[in-house]
Amino acid sequence: MKMISLLLLILSSCLCATFVVNVTQSSYEAEENHSITLEWTFTTRTQGSYRDLFIYCEANTDHGVLVLYQVHEGVEIPKSQDDQFSGRVQIDKDVLREGRIRLHVSRLRTEDSGLYLCDVKTEDGFNSGRCRLSVTEIKD
Repeated sequence: MKMISLLLLILSSCLCATFVVNVTQSSYEAEENHSITLEWTFTTRTQGSYRDLFIYCEANTDHGVLVLYQVHEGVEIPKSQDDQFSGRVQIDKDVLREGRIRLHVSRLRTEDSGLYLCDVKTEDGFNSGRCRLSVTEIKD
């Protein structure tokens, strides 16, 4: 029994190691009131199911940890989005099946600056990617 448990542990750790979440850019810069698209890619199989898809994207800013976007068992959870991003974050749903998360953030504010993380879990494993966003004031 110990041998089977050890083998399962080794196999599951190997599977997780092959599941990757990458960020397209490690840092983004923009001026307030502009828009930006943050993008992550993740390993996916064409036979994958939305039922096994979990996504949790957050912004770690000076104002705390704020939820941008969440999917639980393939279903979006819009009520989990923090009020600071309400109506300003859109997801490109067409590219999710391709293993791409594209978050469009509009009407940027200087307080949006911070570290952005996206955790992804599928039937193939779990991983996360992060990038930094710096929003500067518009100069007169």
